[in-house]
Amino acid sequence: MAGDTTASGAQKRQRTRERLIAAALEIVAEKGFVAATLDEIAARAGMTKGAIYGNFAGKSDLMFAVARSQSLSVEPALRTGATLAEQLRATADALVAVLPRAGGLQRLNAEFQIYALTDPDLRARSAALYLAAFDQIEARTQAAYGEVLAIPARDLVLAVQALTLGFIHQHQITPEAVTEQTILTAFEALARGSVR
Repeated sequence: MAGDTTASGAQKRQRTRERLIAAALEIVAEKGFVAATLDEIAARAGMTKGAIYGNFAGKSDLMFAVARSQSLSVEPALRTGATLAEQLRATADALVAVLPRAGGLQRLNAEFQIYALTDPDLRARSAALYLAAFDQIEARTQAAYGEVLAIPARDLVLAVQALTLGFIHQHQITPEAVTEQTILTAFEALARGSVR
């Protein structure tokens, strides 16, 4: 019986967090990250500001959750035993698949980047998230392809990240210029240049 109470409490907390994130997203869409206030967000969610502090450490924490709720994730299908060229092709294919969703997020993404750069805690939190992901991908890349890599695994991971983000941002500005073939060609070139 106690487990049911704990589970329902966790579900209620999750629903509250979701309502606050949804309300914050609406306010951010109207006013931007900087101008959004906790009072407005709480009112939009039909809650008190105390509900925000009961679920988030503060505005930065809530804004981080808002950005994460709308983030694009390029998740290639990973295959054991695939060549680096095959894995990078899978990454390019996954990137092409998310580009249609990217168009509606350009303002949110741009504003969050600026907001994160002006908030040291938020910037540090975002950086930590990226660095942890880079560490994991670097370890997998080194284990799978270390013997054939012509560059350090970390450099390859960062190049893939930069290429991916660059194509997403460029597609938001000039979607007609960022074609599937352009993306595939760039990732193929990266694959060729990364191995001995």
